[in-house]
Amino acid sequence: MNKNLFFLITGLLFLGSTVFGQTIQNSVISSAGGSASSGNVKMDFTLGETVIETVSASGNTLTQGFHQTNLTLVAIVNIELFPEISVYPNPTTELVNLDIPANYSLLDIRMYDLNGKLLRTIANASGLVTFDVRDLAKGTYYLQVINPQNNELKTFRLIKS
Repeated sequence: MNKNLFFLITGLLFLGSTVFGQTIQNSVISSAGGSASSGNVKMDFTLGETVIETVSASGNTLTQGFHQTNLTLVAIVNIELFPEISVYPNPTTELVNLDIPANYSLLDIRMYDLNGKLLRTIANASGLVTFDVRDLAKGTYYLQVINPQNNELKTFRLIKS
């Protein structure tokens, strides 16, 4: 009985280990897009996907997202705009100060509520700028500092307590 069981298991392993060849073809799998070919030219395209680097090894190429064969990804550096500008005191009850160093050009300052309603505007600001917030309700507000020459923008969150 053990001999028959041994031959049965060996036979199943032999049949299960038979290798079948497969063909790998280019295809597009995405929510929108497709493939088109004409003669020796084949184009695969997708819509609404991010660009991801193309990887090649042993003559095979794998691309994800847009098919960019010469794509080189670089790091994105988060540049802190206006790092020397300070907003204080925060939270505040009466006055809030924006201290703009002398090395900055004239900046525009806008204050918004949480609904995006523009509450205050100061154009061509420099030095120490003070906002009186006594008339505002308790809550969160946003101060935007904008360089009108190149539209660089930084938003500060202000809490009125």
